[in-house]
Amino acid sequence: MEMPDLLYLTSLTFTFLVTFLFFRYIFWGIYARYKYWRKTVNLSIEQLKSDAEEKKMALPFFSILVPARDEADVIAPTIDHLVSLNYPKDHFEIVIITDQKELLKGRETGSSTTQLIVEKRIKEIEKKTGMPAIKHVIVPYDFDGRVGGGCSNKEVDSTKARALNFGLGYVHRESVICSFFDAESRPDPNVILYVAARYVATNGCQKIWQGPVFQVRNFYQLRPINKIIALYQALAHEWYFPILMRHLPFLGGTNLHIERQLLLRLGGYDFTSLSEDLELGVRAYLETGEWPEYLPVVSTEQTPPTYKGYFRQRLRWGSGHLLVYDKFRYATQYPESIRSPLLKVLFWKGQFQWYLYQTLVLAPFIFSIFSLFGELDPRNVPVEIQSALAKMAPLYFGFTFYLFYRYRKYINVALAPYGWRKYLAILHLIVMPIAGLFIALPFTTALLLRAIRKQPTVWIKTPRTREIHTVLSEQQP
Repeated sequence: MEMPDLLYLTSLTFTFLVTFLFFRYIFWGIYARYKYWRKTVNLSIEQLKSDAEEKKMALPFFSILVPARDEADVIAPTIDHLVSLNYPKDHFEIVIITDQKELLKGRETGSSTTQLIVEKRIKEIEKKTGMPAIKHVIVPYDFDGRVGGGCSNKEVDSTKARALNFGLGYVHRESVICSFFDAESRPDPNVILYVAARYVATNGCQKIWQGPVFQVRNFYQLRPINKIIALYQALAHEWYFPILMRHLPFLGGTNLHIERQLLLRLGGYDFTSLSEDLELGVRAYLETGEWPEYLPVVSTEQTPPTYKGYFRQRLRWGSGHLLVYDKFRYATQYPESIRSPLLKVLFWKGQFQWYLYQTLVLAPFIFSIFSLFGELDPRNVPVEIQSALAKMAPLYFGFTFYLFYRYRKYINVALAPYGWRKYLAILHLIVMPIAGLFIALPFTTALLLRAIRKQPTVWIKTPRTREIHTVLSEQQP
């Protein structure tokens, strides 16, 4: 076989592999729908109270923790949304955690701070009746980061895990479950009602839940590539994460719910980790045997508006994944019988997949170059196969536009441009083939930086976009 024939057969193999992976994703979607989403029922507080009484259990008290450093643009609507959650108002509280460094900087510059927005909103809500308790705690600039820790008189880097560990010291003493949401989260109104129902149904045996996050709400504020990233990320949370969580104790950091006593037993979050959520999930399993349950209740959030913001965010996630892998690779205090299989899953779902997907998206461009120089010879491939493969391209394009249709109800339409520009914003999805090149790039970059020991070591905050405060329809698909 000559080189042109070999190259074309190689390209054909890659094409079949991509097609297989696409239809495998469809299968996962069908499985997830029948295994998880279809079983979601319409709950009521009355039904939950009845179930709890039957099991001689009290309704669990929830503490909702929201880290909010430099979040003045988004925090007020988030507070408004959280106080309206469908759960007895005397059975949950909201703990907003801000950073003293932002407050000090605001005083120097005279700018509005998250602290001022939060305090103003709390005063307005306290004038109303039937509202849950809202606490505002400020992390000292020198807090050491540990649960129950102290101040060191020396500035400590601000991280999400550090803020959450500080906030845990201020939750209600009767709190049973801690729920975590980001500063721009808009969870389904019934989210803690569902968690409470699962807690009661399992007699308190299930202790960790992770729900999907659809980062599509600011779709109309995103660059074209980021729009595609947002849609496929939502698809992954809906279809792929239920599969992933069967093999890996994956935690996502937001729309996350953990029994308080378990969290304290674990010593809270690792405030030095770039991926504190995944680290917590792995550590919880290794130390206590607890495994998270997939919760088919949606929370919407934002995707970074520019590719630079996305790249930095995902680079941190990828680097954090690798650091978690390395941490537990050498954690010989855990039994090898459970640590080794978990490390294998971390590798296959992390490093291996990143290289595979990056190769798959690069392959068509490489083979196109070979074709331009006459190095590919498609004549040995039957016409029927060529025709079938040619039809896959419009299928991929159509599927991307279908995703917009699927997740449109989670998008803040108040942010859409007027007139024909609204439809132009949707037509941006035609850049899908180019976007494929860049989706996995931050993760493969994390691998390369790790190889030369230049990986990120500092936690970087994700940028937000200012949104119009509007009520969104956040129903399950």
